[in-house]
Amino acid sequence: MSDYKTFRDCISNNDSELIIYAADNFPQFPQRDSSVSSKCDRTLPAAMSNDLVVLRGTLDHEYHKWLRSLGLGSDLVVQYGEGAKGKTLSELIIHNPEPIKKIIRILGRKPVYVPLFSGNLEKEAAKILGAGLFGAPESETLKYNDKASFKKICQQLNIPVVEGVSFEMQAKNNENYNLMKNAIKGFLQNYSTVIIRGALGESGMSLYKTKGDDIAGIYQDISDSGEKVIIIEPFLNVSSSPNDQWIISRDGSINHLGIRDQICKNGLIHTGTVNKVQISDDHSKYIKACSLKIATKMAETGYIGVIGIDYIVTDIGVFPVENNARFNGSSYVSLIVDNIEKLTTPVQVWKFVKIKTTPCSFIELKERLKSSLHDGGKLNSVFPFNCEELLETGRFSLIFLAENIENISILEQGVKKMQIERNIFI
Repeated sequence: MSDYKTFRDCISNNDSELIIYAADNFPQFPQRDSSVSSKCDRTLPAAMSNDLVVLRGTLDHEYHKWLRSLGLGSDLVVQYGEGAKGKTLSELIIHNPEPIKKIIRILGRKPVYVPLFSGNLEKEAAKILGAGLFGAPESETLKYNDKASFKKICQQLNIPVVEGVSFEMQAKNNENYNLMKNAIKGFLQNYSTVIIRGALGESGMSLYKTKGDDIAGIYQDISDSGEKVIIIEPFLNVSSSPNDQWIISRDGSINHLGIRDQICKNGLIHTGTVNKVQISDDHSKYIKACSLKIATKMAETGYIGVIGIDYIVTDIGVFPVENNARFNGSSYVSLIVDNIEKLTTPVQVWKFVKIKTTPCSFIELKERLKSSLHDGGKLNSVFPFNCEELLETGRFSLIFLAENIENISILEQGVKKMQIERNIFI
């Protein structure tokens, strides 16, 4: 395992390379519905001045102008102008790579394609651009992202997991529902609540809790989602949900970025992250040791990229539950905070949450945030990002930057008074 490096250094610390950020989240969803929206602009503040940012849609010039006024982001931006539900970014690049190739030719630097989720189309896009890929073969990405497959890998590594069963959905088989119901009822004999997780579900999709009285509706919802495999487990008493982030660089080195605390609605749906964990040192050491075993295995089988392993701390033990073998929501926060620290002072505590306000322009959002808004110099401020849907739905993300956890609370109270509420449904 390498000594600690910044997130960006794990991607590249070579000035002769051109980082191409292509943060499209669409490839991670085998089936997309109206609840899945494009989130490509998270890299605008994460990028350094010599990086290239590629957007599926169009650039919010007011947001970009604000970033550049703070010395953040880059003027190298390619926008494809695609609608909210259209092709993936890699598909757009494959169809029309010339806007990016033109910049590559002008700059004369070796391009490195950095997608959020690495699959076959991302590999093809990188090849067409003549770029290296900061990513893994699709088979490796899918193997570790699949919750059922990941659980088996943990067992092979002698890492304890929550008891449970993998169940294959066969909606056309009349007995399939009864089999699922019986599996759930079996756990309900010893536990009050059961959790059902789709093996490929992301962002709260195909994720349910039941006490046994709504199984038929859950079965129908999962059938409609197209999930092929689900995991049925007891819902344990969880005191904390840490996320442990690692990166395997292109040279195969394994780098630890740190353990963060996740904020989850009802113990299920991720709504934010704070960089200070509220767990014991023993639990932290155990989590890091387990993650290193997993990361080492991934490196051996050819995985390259970000790893975000979700754990639950319960009254009967600490267990890994999911491996986000892709950029995580807080990955971009890490890059943004690193960039801010280069311009100001170290940020002792940060917290990011997903927010919803009344739909507005970025100019209007700045006015709502007023004196709390980061100005490029002060700590104890708020930093908006992921603003792609702001005008249409009012959804965006907010980073609280503070000297201590108490000031985080003060900032949150201030934001609430501005009638900007945390959206726990994103």
